[in-house]
Amino acid sequence: MGVKETSGLSPRMQLILEAATRVVAARGMRGLTHRAVDAEAGLPQGSTSGYLRTRMALVTALTEFIAAGLIDNVEVLAGRQQAGETDEALIQSALDLFAGWLREPDALIAKAELAQEVAREPEIAAAMEPARERIEGIVGQILALAEVDDVQTSAQAIIAAMEGVLSAALLRPEPEREAFVRDIGHRIITAFIPQD
Repeated sequence: MGVKETSGLSPRMQLILEAATRVVAARGMRGLTHRAVDAEAGLPQGSTSGYLRTRMALVTALTEFIAAGLIDNVEVLAGRQQAGETDEALIQSALDLFAGWLREPDALIAKAELAQEVAREPEIAAAMEPARERIEGIVGQILALAEVDDVQTSAQAIIAAMEGVLSAALLRPEPEREAFVRDIGHRIITAFIPQD
């Protein structure tokens, strides 16, 4: 989702942002400090602030990092769609995408924490916007192929519902999470697709 090798980042920045993801997942946004990231990354004190001078710079960079991971995952789904998969295969691909996020719970939790910041900080909202638009676009394309009415609203509804499902899944025992996401997610997505 967001904790893999990201193009354009130096190895040190990659390390810092991976550590920041873990810090936010473990301690929430209040726990995100330059010192905490340095400790989590195993770097000398002052390393993170050498790259990201202010807390806002750190939060914005983390948001862009998580968003880039989201976009990468959605691009894979877009490729499958362009390859001409059937509606059911695309639904399964979408469920694979959502279920895959469970395998990176730190990134998923960090994204949820950042979502709270989006409501308060325009810079954070701007950093997350490309990922939101791309995800809505891909889900919308899948729905358009399935001849769904009001594609944009339906795509937004599915994404909002799946974000809730993913949050609820994290409250369940780990072995149950993926089945929960796939079952509830399938019901949500197919509710919007016209039945023959």
